[in-house]
Amino acid sequence: MSKSLIVKNNIRIDAPLERVWEVLTKPKYIRQWDQLPEDFGDFEIHPATVIEWPGYSKLSVVEFVPNQMLRYELYVPTWEERVTNIGYTYTLTVDNEDHTWLGVEIGDFAILADGDKYFDTSVDFEKTASQKIKELAERREIAL
Repeated sequence: MSKSLIVKNNIRIDAPLERVWEVLTKPKYIRQWDQLPEDFGDFEIHPATVIEWPGYSKLSVVEFVPNQMLRYELYVPTWEERVTNIGYTYTLTVDNEDHTWLGVEIGDFAILADGDKYFDTSVDFEKTASQKIKELAERREIAL
């Protein structure tokens, strides 16, 4: 396992940091850039949130720093390997010109026998999700 299989990207979003955080944590927005189980409800993501698709996968919030970082740990019961360090990390920063930057990191899938497949799927997901998050956050609507 010499190579890592981690998807990484940063994207500039022309919206306030708090607005981007809303898009990352409110189900009404998450449903527009990612999937949620039908019975998930409309409560905001918080430090103890678990998003589960029974028999398929589970995302558990393992780090939660409002307006800064949201990290989910991914568990897939069909993986033969015992995995605890694969996850999705979203980080928010503001540069000295008041631009909000969203950093996305997904992986590391190198521990998995079929890690390349998960990596490739995650590359596609990251591109689509980042663009949609940017679009939602940059909308000039009033956040509710």
